[in-house]
Amino acid sequence: MVPMRIVVMSDTHLNHPTREFQELCEEYCDQADLVIHLGDWMSSSILDFMETYPLEGVAGNTDDASIVQRLPAKKVIRVGRYRIGLIHGWGSGRDMRQRLARELPDVDAILHGHTHLPHVEHQNGVLWFNPGSVFLGRGNLPRSIGILHAREELRGEIIPL
Repeated sequence: MVPMRIVVMSDTHLNHPTREFQELCEEYCDQADLVIHLGDWMSSSILDFMETYPLEGVAGNTDDASIVQRLPAKKVIRVGRYRIGLIHGWGSGRDMRQRLARELPDVDAILHGHTHLPHVEHQNGVLWFNPGSVFLGRGNLPRSIGILHAREELRGEIIPL
């Protein structure tokens, strides 16, 4: 399998591509093999800007109708031999993992957002990966994005911003 470097982001919560967001994308997305956005874009101008990259994405629970019409709430993509589930998430973080597992069975990884809490964990053969929030970290957590390395195994990395 050809190694892939995949930028994963979620919860941008922007109405337009700010200069800071454009610079972040130049730094991380320009050299990525793929960019994944896990929802809560907020406006279609962010989606339009992100489509200049090789992009996969899903709609989030606070996205406007223009995004919901263009993107599914969940999807499964194939990266090499891996099946990767993409979903934003919803509701309480307390039982979210069980809900997401029911939505995306038989995958090698579940990538999600919603909680704004960066998290990487392998559990029962599945990589659980939340890149955190690009602009709205929770509590004392920094804003962050993620890098998914797809090689002999899937490995997630959190990048504080």
